[in-house]
Amino acid sequence: MQHDPSNRMKTLRKLSITPSNLFGEGIAHYYVWKTDDFGNRVKENRLIQLTWKNKVGKIYSLPEFHVIEEFSFNTVTGEGWGITFVPHTNEFFVSDGSEFLMVWDAETLEEKRRIAVTFENDAGTATSVKYVNELEFVDFASSNGEALGDSAQDETNSQTGEGQTCSDDSQPLFTPTMKILANIWYQDVLVSIDPESGSISRVYDLRDIYPLEHRRREGADCLNGIAATGALTVGGGLEVWVTGKLWPKMHRIELIDR
Repeated sequence: MQHDPSNRMKTLRKLSITPSNLFGEGIAHYYVWKTDDFGNRVKENRLIQLTWKNKVGKIYSLPEFHVIEEFSFNTVTGEGWGITFVPHTNEFFVSDGSEFLMVWDAETLEEKRRIAVTFENDAGTATSVKYVNELEFVDFASSNGEALGDSAQDETNSQTGEGQTCSDDSQPLFTPTMKILANIWYQDVLVSIDPESGSISRVYDLRDIYPLEHRRREGADCLNGIAATGALTVGGGLEVWVTGKLWPKMHRIELIDR
């Protein structure tokens, strides 16, 4: 579904996933660079979508929403939950309800590595965190979520060719302000995850947005949807939209990483 945030989240377009036995799960915007017939580099916007238990994913063209590819995948649990695109490394981070994030090459969709998500308690002991769900790659230092990614990807492609990336082992892949935002299934929190170590650096308590007693009375369920716009608020925080299963509204919130 495509919504217009400037017009009370009016639904602009809706596309049913087919066949009907598929249960659609995580979805993410990403892009690839192509060369047209005149030798110009052209940015193609796409959507990638996972299914819950079918181990099948779909890639759609934008803005047409045409299915241009179907692919199979596997994870620790065999399920697909959340997915997000990291432009400057040309990778997808994928969740499946386990304590791991799978990192896929965005071109081949092959798994490159796994990252265990952990939380360090007051005693200094790190414990595994399961049920990591929806994912969003963000940069708290950027006023545009893809500005850094576009620049880095442009430079990389000009040096290595279309669809390829190069790495400098002397430089970290991520800056300290780059995080993976995630919700934890059936908890009213968002967590900020270090994309290299998997350590949770901050927990955002969202219980007051739509209190549990109100949800029970109104037939709504758990927090289960996040979308980062990449914009910074007047207060210097990151603009994020959140919602949940059977929630009647989407909520625009500000997250501050300090």
